[in-house]
Amino acid sequence: MRTVIATLLKIILAIVAIPLAAIAALIFRSRAKLYAPDVASYLRNFIDGKGGAYDWDDFTSVPIADKQLEDIRCKAAAVDLPVTEQGFTTLRVLLAEAERLSTSAP
Repeated sequence: MRTVIATLLKIILAIVAIPLAAIAALIFRSRAKLYAPDVASYLRNFIDGKGGAYDWDDFTSVPIADKQLEDIRCKAAAVDLPVTEQGFTTLRVLLAEAERLSTSAP
């Protein structure tokens, strides 16, 4: 009887905990606190074939708190891999935008 009750409690806990965890993840979703020079560095390193093995994946996978930089990140993430010459052109335009934001930041 104890085993049945313990099993039922575990099932009830799972039924309650999983939706609560999902809701908490949506509410408290973390965003990277990157600045324009950081974004420019990620783009420049990727274009130049430098940086760590997971840098590009980290950059394209984690949303950025700043809306302008997040827009740049989303556009960069939309470039298909392997990158074509057209994709590199897109990334260079995004790099120029990030560098422009770097110089206009207070």
